[in-house]
Amino acid sequence: MVIRRVGGVLLVAVIDALGHGTAAAETASVGVAYLEAVSDLSSVGSIVEGLHGRLHGTRGAAAMICVIRPDGSRMTACSVGNIELRSLLDRIPVMNTPGILGSRLRNMRVFEAPLQQGERLVMFSDGVSPSLRASDASGRVGLAACDELMRQHRRYQDDATVAVIDVKG
Repeated sequence: MVIRRVGGVLLVAVIDALGHGTAAAETASVGVAYLEAVSDLSSVGSIVEGLHGRLHGTRGAAAMICVIRPDGSRMTACSVGNIELRSLLDRIPVMNTPGILGSRLRNMRVFEAPLQQGERLVMFSDGVSPSLRASDASGRVGLAACDELMRQHRRYQDDATVAVIDVKG
């Protein structure tokens, strides 16, 4: 997972390398290093294309890249593979792109949505049950919210990642 700000713009990314073990960890590390070094967050499509190129020759990964404007008013995102997004207000039209970063990527689907103060976004990998709702950790913030969502929805036969983004506006 990568969470960082560049010039006030927030980048949140969940990366799930295919498989398990050393090769999967190395693939995830390559993706994280790329996302930590990216300086231009103006185009989510370009970020995903760059990540796809960087992961070429690895076992590949699923990922969601989400960029939020400095004022918190709008998000732009792209999910390749099976990384999912839930929102508290259920107004975000998520369109996952089929494929594997580093291997197969066609017809990338970038989606945008306005955000409001009080919105909660939850991004998660396939090691978490798709029954997750953004409201499942109401009253908790930050790591406590992530811990609660993992407690309720983690699939223990797979690695799992959850990112919670609370929009303050």
